[in-house]
Amino acid sequence: MLYFRACPKCQTGTVEHNRDPFTEYLQCLNCGLMRDVPDDTDAATALAQLHVEFKAAAAAEADEEA
Repeated sequence: MLYFRACPKCQTGTVEHNRDPFTEYLQCLNCGLMRDVPDDTDAATALAQLHVEFKAAAAAEADEEA
C-alpha cells in the first residue's frame, strides 16, 4: 500500500508498506526512511506513531536551540 506525501522525515515522500519473509516495514520512496512495523499493529498505526515521534524530536530540538 502507498501513503502519498506521508513521510514524517521529508514530509513530501510517498511511504510504501511492504513485507519480506522476515517482517513488515514502511519505507519512504523519496528519502529512504525505513521502519519495521511491529507485529501487534497495522501499518497506518505505525505510520501515525512515527509522525508523533518525529514531531516530539523536532520539538525537543527546537527547545535545545532556544
